[in-house]
Amino acid sequence: MNRPYYLQSASRHRGARAFRERPEPPRDYFDKALAALKADPRKLEIVRDNLRHYEQQAHLPKRVHRTLKRFSYLLAVTDDPDEIAHWVLQDSYEGNAFRQFPLIFKGLSSTQPKGPD
Repeated sequence: MNRPYYLQSASRHRGARAFRERPEPPRDYFDKALAALKADPRKLEIVRDNLRHYEQQAHLPKRVHRTLKRFSYLLAVTDDPDEIAHWVLQDSYEGNAFRQFPLIFKGLSSTQPKGPD
């Protein structure tokens, strides 16, 4: 009669779990797009067009809209392709957010169609 009415889970006795390392997603797309932007800084207009296009899409999640807003702030501050590449490729909250929405860089490399559809 002195037994508890709930079952103790087995996970309580497992101890601390080790965090698994997440594999880094491939950055080939970003490397190619940013290299094309560095080679021709006039392609920054394509990025701005993409940004305007995707900011108007109401169906996108809030996090994507926040990312687009942050990227528009970045473009308002600088037009330097090296600095943009630095912010996109760095291992930070902003860098991870920018890399979660690669359509910002759609149309920069020569194998991609130009601008949003």
